Amino acid sequence: MPAAGRGRRLLPLTQNFPKELLPVKGHPMIYYALREAALCGVEEIIVIVNPKKRTLIEYLEEEWREELGEEGIRPPRLRLLEQPLPRGSGDALWRAREFLREGPFLWMMPDFVLLGGPPPALQILRALNPLEAKSAVGVIRIEPGQGRLFGNVGIVRGEWKGKRVLSIRGLSGKRAEPLEPNRPLLKAIGRWLLLPSIFPLLVKHRQLGPEWDDTPALQALCEKEEVVGVLLEGRGFDVGNILGYQAANSAY
Repeated sequence: MPAAGRGRRLLPLTQNFPKELLPVKGHPMIYYALREAALCGVEEIIVIVNPKKRTLIEYLEEEWREELGEEGIRPPRLRLLEQPLPRGSGDALWRAREFLREGPFLWMMPDFVLLGGPPPALQILRALNPLEAKSAVGVIRIEPGQGRLFGNVGIVRGEWKGKRVLSIRGLSGKRAEPLEPNRPLLKAIGRWLLLPSIFPLLVKHRQLGPEWDDTPALQALCEKEEVVGVLLEGRGFDVGNILGYQAANSAY
């Protein structure tokens, strides 16, 4: 889980407070991803943090375990890795590579929250054939008029293989303008099941400049091999976006 960024899309709320601890329906934003990982049977959670985010680090050292315990959920081990400068999600993923060489792993963005459905990562795992080693991602449907509630990246194209499963063949990159769809779109969200083969793609498609984003590598992955998309049950929110954050907290 990357958690070292500045949270610029949520300014001024994040001016002096970690984005990951902003409340969503009574819990810190990152709690939903931590809880989800625990419910999926994850043995170890790796959170990439900025060492200056002391409030977040203190929460991750103890409080989240207490919250899970109140729900009767056993917390997995948690490892903190430092990302001293906010150099992007690609850099965060690269820093965790030595712990992820053995097999599939979940790449989870704490600023995606799903309400009213089973945990998204659990939905993804249940939809896959356990005998096939494939990458996968959660997908939600965005209706006309909802585009500004979400980030402007990750629109997928592919072929349906079942009622809620599709084979993804393309993934849109970041764009300057906001999403304003005039028809329903399918969008990949921050829940990926990845294999260690992502790391060569991450290096190959690293961008020039101070920020190393993971999107070009994920785009290349979708073009290189079959990536399974799972249409999620429930209502998804981009709570790293000020409008999406407000929508999540006002949802019933």
